[in-house]
Amino acid sequence: MKNYRSPYILLAAFVLLVAVMACNLTDLTGTSQDSDLEATVEAAIVDTAVAQTMVSAEGAVESDSAEGEDSQAEASEPPTATPEPLPSPTIAHLVYPGEPGQPNTWIIDTSTKGQAGSRSTGADLFNTNFLERPFTSEVMDYQAYLDLVRLNLDLSSPWVYGTFVMEGSPPGDSVAVYAMEIDLDSDGRGDWLLLGQVPPGTEWTTAGAQAFRDANGDVGGFSPMNAEQPNASWDGYETLVFEDYFGADPDAVWIRRDPGNQNQVQLAFKYGLIGSPGTFAFGGWADEGLSDPGAFDYNDFMTYDQAGSPYSESSKYPLKELASVDNTCRWTYGYTPTTSFPGLCPLPASPTPTPLPGSISGGVYDDQNLNGSRNSGEPGIPGVTIRIGKGACGSSGLATTTTAGNGSFGFSDLPAGTYCVSVNLPRTCGGWSPTTVTQRTVNLGPGQDLVITWFGYAAYVC
Repeated sequence: MKNYRSPYILLAAFVLLVAVMACNLTDLTGTSQDSDLEATVEAAIVDTAVAQTMVSAEGAVESDSAEGEDSQAEASEPPTATPEPLPSPTIAHLVYPGEPGQPNTWIIDTSTKGQAGSRSTGADLFNTNFLERPFTSEVMDYQAYLDLVRLNLDLSSPWVYGTFVMEGSPPGDSVAVYAMEIDLDSDGRGDWLLLGQVPPGTEWTTAGAQAFRDANGDVGGFSPMNAEQPNASWDGYETLVFEDYFGADPDAVWIRRDPGNQNQVQLAFKYGLIGSPGTFAFGGWADEGLSDPGAFDYNDFMTYDQAGSPYSESSKYPLKELASVDNTCRWTYGYTPTTSFPGLCPLPASPTPTPLPGSISGGVYDDQNLNGSRNSGEPGIPGVTIRIGKGACGSSGLATTTTAGNGSFGFSDLPAGTYCVSVNLPRTCGGWSPTTVTQRTVNLGPGQDLVITWFGYAAYVC
C-alpha cells in the first residue's frame, strides 16, 4: 500500500501558516505587508502544483527508491485482520410434514368481505375476545388476507395440521402471523400458542415458526376470554419452547403457503409437542398488528378505548391499538361438547325430540245379557260410526271411523294428549240402545297404544 502525503494537505497547512504569519506581519500602525504576503501565497500554490505533478508521475512509473520506502512503511505497520464471517448453522431436519388430509373438524368464522366498502363490521366482540378486525388502524383499509373465514384441523400423527382459509392471499412481503391456540382442558384459558410468520413460498419451512407455553397459567387473567383491567403482572405466553429450529426438537413447528390455494396458509406441529392429548379445544388467529404472544388475552392488556372498535356506530370507532387481527371461536377435538365454556363456538341447537305417536282402540259389542260388561260369546257390532275429538268430552271433529266386522275400531298416529271417543249409534225402535256410556274421555301418553273399554249396546224392542 502506497503512503503518499497528499499535496492538498500540504497546501492547507501552508495556508494556515501564512494566515498566522499575516497576523504577525501587521505593523504597529495597523497596515499589513500585503505585497509580500501575496507573493508568498503565490509561491506556495506553485510549489503545491509541482508536488501534485510529482505524485501523478510517481503513480505511473514507480522508482526503486519509492518501492523501498513503501516496503519499509508497510513493515512498520501491523496488518489489519479481516474477520471471517460466522458459518451459517446447518439445520439437520429428521422429518418433514406431509400433505394434510381431510379435516377431522373445523371452525367457521365471520367474513367481513361484504362490509369492506363501509370500513366497518358489527361482528367484533372485544369484551369477550371474539375479534373481527381485518382493517388497518385509523384508516380502516380492509385486509382480505387477515379475514379468517375457516380453520381446518387434521390430526395425522405425528402431525397436527391447521389450514387457515382467508378471503384473500397474503402479499409476498407480508409479515402476517397465523397461529393456533390450544386449550388442553377446555376451560377457556389457552395453554399453547403455535404460530408462524407467513413465508414467501409454498415449501414447508421452520423459519419464522415458534411455539410458546403459558407455564404460569395467567393467560386470560382472572376470567378467561372476558376483558379485564390491564394487569402488569400478567405475561401471557411467556415460555418460548421452539423458534425457527432451536429447541429440543428441530422439527417441532412448520409453516407454508398452501400450494393448491393462494388464499390458504398451513401450519404443522408435532402432536407430541403438546403432550398428545386425546382431547383439546383449539382456535385460530390471523395477526399482522400486535402479534405479541406475551399480551394474551389481548383484551386484558388494553382498554376498549385503547383498542378501538371496527363498528362505525360505536363511540370507540375507528380501530386504534388493536387492529389488523382476526380470530375464531374455539371448537373441540376428540369429543363433542354438550355444555359451553369461555370462547367456545355456539353449540348447535338441541333438536326438539318428536314425540312418538300413539293409538286408541276399542269396540262396540252386543250386550245380550244387558249387564254392561262384555261376556264371553257376546259379538261385536260392525259398521258403527266412531268419532274422536281433541280434548275432554264433548269435543269431536278430529277424526271418524267405523267398526270392523268384529266390532273393533282404532285411531292411530295420535300425539300424546286428552281425547274424547264417542259412539254415534242413535237409539231407535228395532235398532240399538246403549247399555254403557256412549263416550269416554281418555288420556294418551307419548307412544302409548291405549285400549279402552268396549261400548255396550243391546237390541231395542219398542
